[in-house]
Amino acid sequence: MSYPIGYSGSMNYTILPNNFDDLRKILEQNEQPVLLLEGSRQVADDDADRLKQLGSFLAREFPQAIFRSGNADGSDTLFARGVEDIDPTRMQVVTPHVGHRKKNIHPSSYTFPLSESSSVHEAELASYSNEATPKNRNLIEKRHQVPRLKAKANYLLRDTLKVIGDPEKGLAPATIGLFYTKPDPMAGGTGHTIRVCLNQNVPVFLQEQWFQWLEVK
Repeated sequence: MSYPIGYSGSMNYTILPNNFDDLRKILEQNEQPVLLLEGSRQVADDDADRLKQLGSFLAREFPQAIFRSGNADGSDTLFARGVEDIDPTRMQVVTPHVGHRKKNIHPSSYTFPLSESSSVHEAELASYSNEATPKNRNLIEKRHQVPRLKAKANYLLRDTLKVIGDPEKGLAPATIGLFYTKPDPMAGGTGHTIRVCLNQNVPVFLQEQWFQWLEVK
């Protein structure tokens, strides 16, 4: 499987980092880096422990780092459980609405629902979302006119918010993104989030890369 380097044709993306030393160099440039940990809802049985291990490993290795997910089943939850085993207060959960899967969130973790963003920032989220996944433009632009579209649109806006943050509300932009993906990493909501990362020059690591870190840690 190839990594999404230069994905989507006309866009020119920076070559993605390949090893743990690249990750360390990026994070050491930030006083409090934000690591986005997320991916597919479907996780192979043999890989589940690896996701939890990565969350714990990174939380121990980078005590200054903050970790962020979208609170979905599968990858998001497994990554978060690993971080929580070390320090749940360093886990941020960005949700599409207030109360989203509340029982799944550690009580000591920080929750930021999409509704916390201002209408001005939501418009910015919509613009970045359309840029990353143009095929969803109609869904995004008609979300306030067609109620059934709003819930779907909010999940995409949530995914964009995880990356660009909301600095005025104290939610810093993501520093890097680490993903567990399906065979096509650019499909679905995970692919959307990866494209937002690439458009914002946020380095992306896929499991083919970070699996190797766990083997030598």
